[in-house]
Amino acid sequence: MKKNEFGDGVVFKKLIGHEGVIFGVNFSDDGKIISSVSDDRTIRVWKTDRNEKSNPLIFYGHMARVWDCQILDNYLISISEDSTCRVWQNSIDLNVDDEASDVNCLACWEGHVGKSVWSLAIDPSRKIVATGGGDSEIRLWSLSSVTNNKIDSDKDLIKIELPPVDSYAHLEGNTREHVRNFVQVDYSTVVIATNYGHLLRYSYVTKEWLSLYNSKELRNYTMMKVSNCGRVVCCGSINGKVFVISVNQEFQTIEKNLHQYKVFELFLEETEDPNILHVVSHAIHNEIYLLKLDLNDSEPRFEMLCKLSVPPQFQLMSLAFCPSYRLLICGSRESGLAIYNLNSPILSNTENSIKELSPIIYLKKTHGRQAVTSVAFRIDKLKSNEEEVLMIYTSGRDGGYIKYRLRGLSILNLKTNYSESTEKDPIIIEINKTKHCDDDLYEDTKDYNIDSDNSAKELQKKELVDGLILEQVYKVKITKGWLERVVFVEDELILLGFFRKRFFVYNEDKKYEMFSVACGGAHRMWHFKAKDKRMDKASFMFIRKENVYIYSRESSAINEGFNECNLQGNFHGRECRIVNYLSYPLDLDLGNNDQKPIMFATGAEDSILRLFQYFPDKQEKNLVSLCSIKKHTSVIKSVEWSYGTELLLFSSGANEELRCWKVEISLACNQPEAGSSAYPSVGVNCLEWSLCPAVSEIPETRIMDTSVCLINSFKGLHFIAAVYSDSVLRVWLFDEKKRKFFLIGDAKFHTRCILQVRHLVISAGENSKDGIILFTSATDGRIAIWDVSRPIYSYLDLYDKSNEAIDSLDLGEPVYYYQAHQSGINCLAIHPMSYYNSLYMIVAGGDDNAISIAYFEILWDTFRKEDDYNKIQLIIRPKYREIVKIEAAHGSSIQGIHVLNDTKILSTALDQRLNLWEIDFYSRDKIDKIDEVKYFVDKCDEVKYS
Repeated sequence: MKKNEFGDGVVFKKLIGHEGVIFGVNFSDDGKIISSVSDDRTIRVWKTDRNEKSNPLIFYGHMARVWDCQILDNYLISISEDSTCRVWQNSIDLNVDDEASDVNCLACWEGHVGKSVWSLAIDPSRKIVATGGGDSEIRLWSLSSVTNNKIDSDKDLIKIELPPVDSYAHLEGNTREHVRNFVQVDYSTVVIATNYGHLLRYSYVTKEWLSLYNSKELRNYTMMKVSNCGRVVCCGSINGKVFVISVNQEFQTIEKNLHQYKVFELFLEETEDPNILHVVSHAIHNEIYLLKLDLNDSEPRFEMLCKLSVPPQFQLMSLAFCPSYRLLICGSRESGLAIYNLNSPILSNTENSIKELSPIIYLKKTHGRQAVTSVAFRIDKLKSNEEEVLMIYTSGRDGGYIKYRLRGLSILNLKTNYSESTEKDPIIIEINKTKHCDDDLYEDTKDYNIDSDNSAKELQKKELVDGLILEQVYKVKITKGWLERVVFVEDELILLGFFRKRFFVYNEDKKYEMFSVACGGAHRMWHFKAKDKRMDKASFMFIRKENVYIYSRESSAINEGFNECNLQGNFHGRECRIVNYLSYPLDLDLGNNDQKPIMFATGAEDSILRLFQYFPDKQEKNLVSLCSIKKHTSVIKSVEWSYGTELLLFSSGANEELRCWKVEISLACNQPEAGSSAYPSVGVNCLEWSLCPAVSEIPETRIMDTSVCLINSFKGLHFIAAVYSDSVLRVWLFDEKKRKFFLIGDAKFHTRCILQVRHLVISAGENSKDGIILFTSATDGRIAIWDVSRPIYSYLDLYDKSNEAIDSLDLGEPVYYYQAHQSGINCLAIHPMSYYNSLYMIVAGGDDNAISIAYFEILWDTFRKEDDYNKIQLIIRPKYREIVKIEAAHGSSIQGIHVLNDTKILSTALDQRLNLWEIDFYSRDKIDKIDEVKYFVDKCDEVKYS
């Protein structure tokens, strides 16, 4: 190493560019390049040559900080805080040619849950990547899957050649037939139109050909479209005829003289009735007709609905139909977007004359001057008021896609309101700029240049047609080539396009290229289908040199998508906040087996609710994950079981979320092998049952803890005591039959955040109602005891009479409170003493590292009057004035308490210790720590038994 005169190393080269902390740096094997990662979420690749002055390659895609990136020949492999491992094309030394892709991310491997993939290793053969996550899981990934996703050779394609002409037609002389057009019916079936007007169905699985139809009208030109169901193919001729052909020969072909000139484009759109299709036929000179194809009868009806009026020079290129609101959304070659309302009264006009339907909205220059290649839509709801909105997506040959939002949809179903508006000219909007859009707040931001890397989104909002509001929410450029289609596969946004000679499939939600095929470029007929978002089953078909080629993926049976392997199972990706065992009896036919399945539910900082089964007699794999649900938006603080008419699970946490789940448990089909375990395996269905409404004025309010009790098993009524971070105690009623929450009442005594709540039911026998007691603890170190019997039963009486929601009641003040700790109380347990009637032990653990123990008598008032309302009068008093205190019970904040019996207590804390304590009730000064478990490797905030 070169040194200066002082013996210090000399700076060889400065690499400056990251905008945050640099977490990792790696050399390539030859030392010519370096990769660096940072909390600016970028990966940068640098050349180490001193004379090299070029800028580094910069890769964007990770959604959070990047921890590591290793260089593997032409690949870069990175791990991040966003729990993904990504593979990138290392193009720093590659010469860009016609076959190159402009998408850098080649794979996005997901599997770890929670937060962060922390470690990365590559095997010596350079074929397998191993990752370790914050969820304690170790996974293997196959690099060969990345290579398999780039299709360059014809060996990976299926070539379809027409059968001998004499097998389906009698043509004179040496007539040469070739493919003129085709449509994709399903993953293995196509319908091909030949240059002599023959329509042939072919399955590359069975290798069978079938002649469907032949017409001279279809010679040398055939426009084709197939319905999504695959039952119907529509063809348009050069002379303006439209043909409707049954793929499965369910009905005779329908011919209709529709236009005077060539049919330029056809579309088939499904309606709410699966046997009724809308057909849109576009001919030269902007003659566009909307027709209805009714397949309900043995002889289909094909009838005209109306003519679509379009602006001048509007050449229809893409179309989507929304059945829910009967909106027809059309995109043009000139970058226009027209929206038609099919609720218009003219469509119900019985006159023979053809009526014209004008668009209610027309947008100009949506993609600059480039064509709108596809239109898609989704129905969504605003978070603030649950208003339904229509999200409209368009793709264009400018390489980008745009997201719009249409509000005020309720007006569309009022047909009479549009009797006048249909006669008016459409609202015309020229889109030049966009502005940022939030769900409820719209603010101007700086201009957005689609050709720049600026990701700022902008909004243009217009009020249209009696309350309709159209907003441009998002606009982004994906490729330097053409973006040809936007589709949704299992709720993920998938973009299809061409760059140079390649067709690519791009996952916009995960920001990576899923696969690409060298097909020759965009100027050709092509079709694509995908069954799932991982592209385990997908097919891409295209025409090249007058033949049809098929690229078919059946990954699930071969290598399971990315060919991942789970070496070590995961738990939660972040701190587990609650574990709650299921103690209710299960309605399972176990035969002679006396062992009941052991199950528990967990919630954590990773916002995932999980159900597990534990096999205590197994040495390995004794903890089995039954289901994992990510529905909460943030941390889960509490999970509670309750059994009424059904087995219910209540989960709650941040953002005031309180959810109810119906849990169905059954014996699994595959039971443990004989001798492996005496416990039966179970399967679980966890159904989202209800969501409690938010009532706090502060949106960030958290539900810190809940306690659930069944009130009426016949009616399925449960009460839920919930404590909130806004220092309010709220009691809810849950009605299983209505699947709704009703607020019984609330109260505010604690001046700070309430951390814990427990309930206690005091049995009153047959002649009176049970007493209901609540215990709450807060960050002020106080424990409060509430008698909520009267307000709960008063509310139930009113609820039974009205059977509807009624005004909430005041829960009043606590009947007793005491200072148990110096600071926050994190855990609370209530235990009835075995040999002392009406005596209860209250144990608490706090941030002061101490455990407090108090004893209370909870008695029936023997002087209560028989005619007293609800006959509930309880006496709550401390048995002893002093509180038993175990100072310094742990080395840090205590997080969990469980009482085993009258004298033994378990405690856990952040010091990762589990302590067992013995307390002599008769001699309260005698406290022994029986045992201390020191091999905990993780902490759990709380353990509950239902």
